[in-house]
Amino acid sequence: MRGYSIVVFLVVLCTFVFSSYIPPVDNSYVTATFLEFRSTGNTPHYHSGTDFSTFLKEGIPVKAANNGYLARLEIDEGGIYGNTVVLQHDDGYKSIYAHLSKFAEKTDKIVNMLISEFGKQRIVVEFQSDDIVFSQGEVIGYSGKTGEASQAHAHFEIRDREEKNAYDPLDFIDKSLLRPVQMGVMIKNIVIDGKEYAYQPGGVYTFSGDFPKISVEAYTELAKNLLGVKEVKVYFSDNLVYHIILDRLPMDYWQKPYDLYDEKTVMTSLIYRGYYKLYSSSDLPFVKANKLSDYNYSSQYSVSIEIRDTFGNVGTFPFKLVRG
Repeated sequence: MRGYSIVVFLVVLCTFVFSSYIPPVDNSYVTATFLEFRSTGNTPHYHSGTDFSTFLKEGIPVKAANNGYLARLEIDEGGIYGNTVVLQHDDGYKSIYAHLSKFAEKTDKIVNMLISEFGKQRIVVEFQSDDIVFSQGEVIGYSGKTGEASQAHAHFEIRDREEKNAYDPLDFIDKSLLRPVQMGVMIKNIVIDGKEYAYQPGGVYTFSGDFPKISVEAYTELAKNLLGVKEVKVYFSDNLVYHIILDRLPMDYWQKPYDLYDEKTVMTSLIYRGYYKLYSSSDLPFVKANKLSDYNYSSQYSVSIEIRDTFGNVGTFPFKLVRG
């Protein structure tokens, strides 16, 4: 594909400032979380941002989450992201706003000029100066369903300056500004050594091999949506043996979702079933503790899985394992 670009040179201050960003949509709620599984596009991948409801409507204002200047425009009806705006912020991070139906009036002249010159094709423009500035809360575009979006919504990402890492946007946003909704953490099913069971609190399951290979179908239930979770801890007889925190994604891992998800995971336009693997033989960026191979397994022992979501909800799910 042809594109139009301007070389960009940026000097930014890499300072961690969390909770200073606002949601990109007023009075909204989250409809998809960071690092959920996606099978759209050419290959399975991670959802590298957070989706905010625009109430299934196109044309809802999407606003700058923080003060910044225009770093990139992507004019694209197709692809994964569709029409996209990227802002550079003084704290060293970039914010990304995707699936837009149209851009803000401030950038209309540039967009119309480019479309007039290059036609209806993917056009990527990177800006070398901070000439086009957006204040926090200023409209950068309007909600849509360009790209892979099946329904109109606002897709929002946070990346570092070089865009080598994506971060959980909800670690940056003041979540008190979101619409209050009922929510809770749940496990629906559990997989032990490839065999699936409906989870029962205190249930007894068998395993074989050197250690049990556990996967869980776990969610945050929010406004009748099933969302991905943030953190999972696995305890064997009160000993922490496995721990994942889904707060950062090196973009080199973007197309490797099966590092985290069991192959039973399903994602379609109508169904999302996400099974988190609670074991790994690789040194993965989101695995904080992996002591499965060091544990002295007995014939029977207690297991507790502790799950936390990005909103601070916590659930504890006990069961027993017996060597078969």
